[in-house]
Amino acid sequence: MGFDGPPPAGFGGTPPPPAYYAPPPAGPQWNGKTNGLSIAGLVAAMFGCVFGVVGMVLGIVGIVQSRRNGDRRGRNYGIAAVIISGLYLVFFIGLVGLAIFREATDPVRDDAGVLRGERSIEVTALKVGDCVTDLDAQKGSRIDAVPCSAAHSSEVVGVFQVPAGTADRLTAADEGCRKLYQTYTGTPAPEDDSEPNLYVAQVTATGYDEPDVLCFSHRDSGTSTGSVKK
Repeated sequence: MGFDGPPPAGFGGTPPPPAYYAPPPAGPQWNGKTNGLSIAGLVAAMFGCVFGVVGMVLGIVGIVQSRRNGDRRGRNYGIAAVIISGLYLVFFIGLVGLAIFREATDPVRDDAGVLRGERSIEVTALKVGDCVTDLDAQKGSRIDAVPCSAAHSSEVVGVFQVPAGTADRLTAADEGCRKLYQTYTGTPAPEDDSEPNLYVAQVTATGYDEPDVLCFSHRDSGTSTGSVKK
């Protein structure tokens, strides 16, 4: 029995042609410039929580753009920006959570409204009967307050609201605080530099209306313990 035609490939005949594998497509060519958004994201991340979100957003966009044009350096900068920003944000969220936990488990005031030890509180959170460690050293919107049983320089004796339309606010505030001082302490407000004296502080932050002023019994030097309340 005969066999017509050429023998099958690989069976004593001509070997099959080698398989052809196309080379993988060339990646994007880097133009030599580092992605500007990646750099900006890394710089923003270095400034911490204030620009943490900005640094993370810029870093992510920089990573995407750097992958498209083969910019490895920009990609690395973008990754660094995301990591640093993420760490700052986690740290900030942790601090906020700790403050909330502390407030829930260790409230600023007891059931009677008295401060539970020395606290840094908003000026607008001060109440009549609160004392301040060193009024002259306070700056910004927060103040170091203590119960009056601790050493302090000043005590809130009242909150006076200056009537709307008052032309001379300072004089009106001084007169109003003098009356509150006498009501609180049982003695007239001092007219000279005797200790303690009267100190009037205007409050403009949210919490008190802008016409309101805080009235303090204040020592210019030294400290005292206990309340001046009659």
